[in-house]
Amino acid sequence: MKNISLLKAGGRTLRAALLLNCAMLIAAPQVMAGDPLKGGKIYNQQCKQCHGSSGKSTFPGVADFSRGEGLMIADHELLQKIRNGGGMMPAFRGILKDDDISNVITYLRKLRR
Repeated sequence: MKNISLLKAGGRTLRAALLLNCAMLIAAPQVMAGDPLKGGKIYNQQCKQCHGSSGKSTFPGVADFSRGEGLMIADHELLQKIRNGGGMMPAFRGILKDDDISNVITYLRKLRR
């Protein structure tokens, strides 16, 4: 009986905690689930010339994925970077679909494991 009264007394606190947890889940960056096999094929066609076949960059100033460079951001931000290009990297908007880019991102994330 004592436990039930504690739940009733702390009901508002529990409810607030549950709402906060739900809000955090909704606001959390989405992790994309792509196909690493498809992503590897696309990477080898489009990316390895500059980033190397194992993710080790071949040019100075280019992200070295074997060391995790450029991968310490959320997937949706990385998708935007690949889509829009930047620095020496060309934009892949119109060349790769978002699903293709998502597959490449999944491949890159598994490359370091």
